[in-house]
Amino acid sequence: MTELNLPSSVEQLSVQYNQREQANELGLLTHGAHHSFQYTQQEIPISLTMKCRNDAYNHGAIHPIFSQNLPEGFIRRYISEKLARYGKINDMYFLALQGANGIGALDFDAGVNLPSVEQITLNDILSWQSKDKLFPQLLEKYYLRGILSGVQPKVMINTEMQSRVAVQQQDLIVKTYDEEFPLLTVNEYVCMEAARHCQLAPPKTYLSENLESYVIERFDKIDGKRLAFEDFATLMGKQGDEKYNSSYESLLKAVRLYTGSIVQVEKAYKLIVFNCLIGNGDAHLKNFALQYTLGETDIVLAPPYDITHTIIYDSIDNHMALSMKKSKVFPNRHILIDLGIEAGINRPADIIDFIADNIRDTIAQSQEIKLVEGLQASIENSLAVAGSNGPVKEVYRHLKKKKHE
Repeated sequence: MTELNLPSSVEQLSVQYNQREQANELGLLTHGAHHSFQYTQQEIPISLTMKCRNDAYNHGAIHPIFSQNLPEGFIRRYISEKLARYGKINDMYFLALQGANGIGALDFDAGVNLPSVEQITLNDILSWQSKDKLFPQLLEKYYLRGILSGVQPKVMINTEMQSRVAVQQQDLIVKTYDEEFPLLTVNEYVCMEAARHCQLAPPKTYLSENLESYVIERFDKIDGKRLAFEDFATLMGKQGDEKYNSSYESLLKAVRLYTGSIVQVEKAYKLIVFNCLIGNGDAHLKNFALQYTLGETDIVLAPPYDITHTIIYDSIDNHMALSMKKSKVFPNRHILIDLGIEAGINRPADIIDFIADNIRDTIAQSQEIKLVEGLQASIENSLAVAGSNGPVKEVYRHLKKKKHE
């Protein structure tokens, strides 16, 4: 292992906003008996939930705006084990490692300097044919370079931090799969391409020739400008697994509260309908987010970025991640229409029909969907459930778990 010049602990971080290649400090985050954030300026709030003020924001656990991008599960364990000999690897340490490479507009400076890494291109990833799997090599190379939230194995490849820039390409997020969820890469690619055909405007996605890597372009940067990013677990004050403790009704109300726009509420409604029709039982609060220019009011719903058809996996709970009409059973058409009417959406039935028709067209034409046995039939069953006005007959499975467990 290459020797790194890392601190034994991180007790203070400068929270910054990099504007026009100049870092401006917004405040200081410290960790002692508790986590404390103190603004050092009074013009730019770091979160829609933390307005500028003179008093410090004190929190037992790290503040939600900082915790939303922290790694979970496999990646967190991997990094902690790799760096255990250097010191105490906690949330503050993860933010220091994230530096200026995380999702969103915030940078974290603790004086940690990491070595540059050699570039890998998108073509290298998509055409990888070696008998040695690519992802473990990417993880070894990039695990300190762009820490990402969630439990699915993933790395971020930031072009601006690499030592040899041979081609111009967008920053990339690369995911793989494990034995429990075989070909999850194909599953997510199919679902995201269906979202594209439904005009939900997801980022560009790619599937490697050997099917081991699913690649999505970073979605929080436009023409090199990093946008502020806040998921709805942060916006609704949910920590950890509380991301499952809410409803789609509450989510739509929160979208209206923070954006003040029925256009953005309708975008959120379309995304909820799509998740129901495609059979995604993991559409929790962290998979919906807002984006905006830090310090400005141009708040919009972030594009879809994490969608899979979960019902096909026997080990996953076949309910929805959030409730609708006080139930987590996947809704029928009537319930989806009522959800839209209550949210102030015009002609929700037309939206449901449009999305359903485009999902059907996508899965009928997709070559990739045939690579996962039963995927097409399972998605078709999800469409049939949401197209029915009658009661939904639930298939019983025992000892289920969510994807994160």
